[in-house]
Amino acid sequence: MRVRRLLSAFGLVAIACSSDGLGPIPPGLFESVSGGFRYTCGFLSEGPGYCWGDNAVGQGGNGVVSSIDSAPTPITGFVLFTQIDAGQGHTCGLVPGGDAYCWGVSDDGALGSDTTTRSANPVPVAGGLKFKQISAGFNSTCALTLAGAAYCWGSNGFGQLGRDTSDTQTPVAVATNLRFTTIAVGQYYACAIDVVGGAGYCWGANTYGNLGTTDTTSRVGPKLVAGGLHFKAIDAASFHTCAVTTNAAAYCWGAGQLGLLGNGAKDDHPTPTPVSGNHQFSSVTVGANHSCGLSVDLFLFCWGSNGTAQIAGSALETCPLGPGTDVPCSTTPVTSASGRTFRAVSAGAFHTCGVAFDGGAFCWGANDRGQVGNGSTGASVAAVTRVPDPPVPLTP
Repeated sequence: MRVRRLLSAFGLVAIACSSDGLGPIPPGLFESVSGGFRYTCGFLSEGPGYCWGDNAVGQGGNGVVSSIDSAPTPITGFVLFTQIDAGQGHTCGLVPGGDAYCWGVSDDGALGSDTTTRSANPVPVAGGLKFKQISAGFNSTCALTLAGAAYCWGSNGFGQLGRDTSDTQTPVAVATNLRFTTIAVGQYYACAIDVVGGAGYCWGANTYGNLGTTDTTSRVGPKLVAGGLHFKAIDAASFHTCAVTTNAAAYCWGAGQLGLLGNGAKDDHPTPTPVSGNHQFSSVTVGANHSCGLSVDLFLFCWGSNGTAQIAGSALETCPLGPGTDVPCSTTPVTSASGRTFRAVSAGAFHTCGVAFDGGAFCWGANDRGQVGNGSTGASVAAVTRVPDPPVPLTP
């Protein structure tokens, strides 16, 4: 559910051409988007944040708890964001200077606000730390300080906070002297990339081998991902992990059902396995049952389940979802989003969103809670759908 950015050597494009041949698409205002569980958040190039979709526990951050916001709705506080990450039922963001704010459900302390009280408004993360990146998971959150030290807070039922401690409502340091370039929180685990050499480290629940440590043993502290690979990007989901090496090759590990690992099979793998196709990737993003990678030439490829149209491509296989239930899927990467190019992409649980180089935001897939952002709810949306640009709020 994390956004991975790619900067163009050619700058922003003022007007993009429609991939469906219907004419030019007006430029947009979005800088970034992040897909969560049945909702989406993003912020504009000038910094204001917005969320849309499920808001049953205040994860939309608009000051009220409502069942659904099917179009972009302002996050309260007139806060300007440099990053937003949408999780399961809570959302976190960073503002200029590195202060962190979170909102939504906090039953296990995932907001980091020294309380288990949920909030429909952004509340500051306690401790006064300055962060360069933040990642919201199922019921925990992790972030990296400006120096690359990892801190986590929330539930620690599976060791996902990276140290032997009970649940915590404020940030605690992960038990390591390592420094990291990026961090990603999954359902009950987390992974990060070492600043020296790009080695991957994971900790927490390991039911399907999603830590990449050759086994299914859960770990309380960071454990080296097997294979001796050097990574530049990583993302964690429910039970599988994907990453991109420094030479642009994608690897995935963990649960292989529905073709999640992109290696042409449906088996679990407790060590990194190459994604098929020899594509060169700049980033990867993973949802509950699908994965996507943004190629170095800006095109999107996805694999896994297409049961809610979340891979926006030709899924010519079928995969068992449960007893007596099959869904369309692809066990190898397929061209997604009709060949449209993106500068950033983010997989939600069962939907996907991306930002084009002109600032236009697009979403597709499950829309039962309005997470596609087109003002409606209901059936899954197979078409790559433009999210309407919201009006920019006036600064008080």
